[in-house]
Amino acid sequence: MAPPTLSSPKPKPKPRGLGRKGGTVPPASRAEAAAARRSAREWELWSTWALNTAKVVAHYGFVPLVIAVGVVKSDPRPSLFQLLTPV
Repeated sequence: MAPPTLSSPKPKPKPRGLGRKGGTVPPASRAEAAAARRSAREWELWSTWALNTAKVVAHYGFVPLVIAVGVVKSDPRPSLFQLLTPV
């Protein structure tokens, strides 16, 4: 490959920061960016906690839900003892 000549265009450096020339971010934008990062982190923690809690509730609440539906929806309503015994 031939070395570049003086007349070939040089690539321009990309601006840094928020796309402004000079690459500096004003203090207000820095504070807004930090608040957005905190908000995103809090949302991540909250959603993780909510999903883990929902998983536990679904895991331990499924069998009692089935028993409750069995008691409510059956025509000759059995007692809870009759519903829980395997016979």
